[in-house]
Amino acid sequence: MSLYHYFHPAQRSIFNELMRDFGRMDRQMVSSGGDRTSSEIVNTDEKFAISLNVSQFKPENLRINLEGRTLTIQGDEEVKTDHGYSKKSFSRVVLLPEDVDFSAVASNLSEDGKLSIEAPKKETIQGRSIPIQQAAAIESSE
Repeated sequence: MSLYHYFHPAQRSIFNELMRDFGRMDRQMVSSGGDRTSSEIVNTDEKFAISLNVSQFKPENLRINLEGRTLTIQGDEEVKTDHGYSKKSFSRVVLLPEDVDFSAVASNLSEDGKLSIEAPKKETIQGRSIPIQQAAAIESSE
């Protein structure tokens, strides 16, 4: 049995170094505030709510869709100038809890660009005790 495999230092590949560099870039972007559409989710016994900062998007460029329990929030913004063209977009997909009242989902966009989506929870049916009734003894008369 050879011990070469256990003591040989791991070989570096270009792919591994590239992935390590991407990881560093991703951490730098997040720590420097690269995600401007930050979100906050609240899930209590009374309601489910999500808030997003969408201040960089015009209201007409935002979309909210609910399909089953899947809530999708999207924004697309295109800017054309004499000097160039830029496009930014985001997408958030949230699986709503089963106890949410899906027919009551509502959204609100504040003047400062905060998008709030809320839905009340369905009333929970409280458990109850069910009495056991005994059948009357049937006597057969023969």
